[in-house]
Amino acid sequence: MNNVLVRRMSGDDLPAADRLRELAGWNQTLEDWRLVLSLEPEGCFVAVRGGDVIGTVTTTTYGKALAWIGMMLVHPDYRRRGVGTLLMHQALEHLRTSGVRCVRLDATPAGRPIYQKLGFESEWSLMRHERPAGSGPVPAEIAAVKVRDLSEEDWSAVAQIDAEGFGVSRERLLRRLAERSRHALVGEAQRRAVGLGLLRSGMKADYLGPITCANADALPPLVSALLQRAGNRTVFWDVPDENEIAAAAARRFGFRPVRPLTRMRLGPRSVVGDPRLQFAIAGPALG
Repeated sequence: MNNVLVRRMSGDDLPAADRLRELAGWNQTLEDWRLVLSLEPEGCFVAVRGGDVIGTVTTTTYGKALAWIGMMLVHPDYRRRGVGTLLMHQALEHLRTSGVRCVRLDATPAGRPIYQKLGFESEWSLMRHERPAGSGPVPAEIAAVKVRDLSEEDWSAVAQIDAEGFGVSRERLLRRLAERSRHALVGEAQRRAVGLGLLRSGMKADYLGPITCANADALPPLVSALLQRAGNRTVFWDVPDENEIAAAAARRFGFRPVRPLTRMRLGPRSVVGDPRLQFAIAGPALG
């Protein structure tokens, strides 16, 4: 598209970027924008035309092994005119020159054909589940797993548990998410952490995730405790379809499926995660 400049995103661009997010009806907040920009200041980009921000894309790297692409947004007036492709080429070139071997993203149904044309392959599907405000009491869970607040001493264990499911360490991200979460809870069994669950605020709803567990026993008490602390807000929970235990738990806790997503990969499958160990993702922008 003529007269469109793609450049690095700056902090001054965030209000305009958030207006694009609002037009799309997404759940992220201005703090989410600040987070992704601070994690990868050289790898977030905007498309500008006539001085106006008309598109965005962000990247988040997990060492050289893996990168994530997120916040792919184009103003409704400029969709299907090549702006998204320009942004994706810029993001992928940045990751290539940075030496990243594998790139992943979570695609909406509308975005999936664009990513397929760029060479991305579908890996597995996931579903956004929603528990509307006013859904009634949260089922209480009595289990051998005790739930308590996250502490500094838990990080070694929970980061290792998360890496087994995600495929690579993302402790830096988890720590940042925990700092800005409304609640960060740990499931504990036999005096050791066996699960981590976060609940953070969004523009439309609270977001449940990531949830990572060494075994499924930790999931129900973690979810129950987080939902009890959510109050009367709507809650979103993004669950890999292959994780049948998490999908069943979502139904039990009053969630309903509302939007499908597809996890896609570009490059070698050098990082192998296990969706059956990912009980809630960190969010489509982060993986």
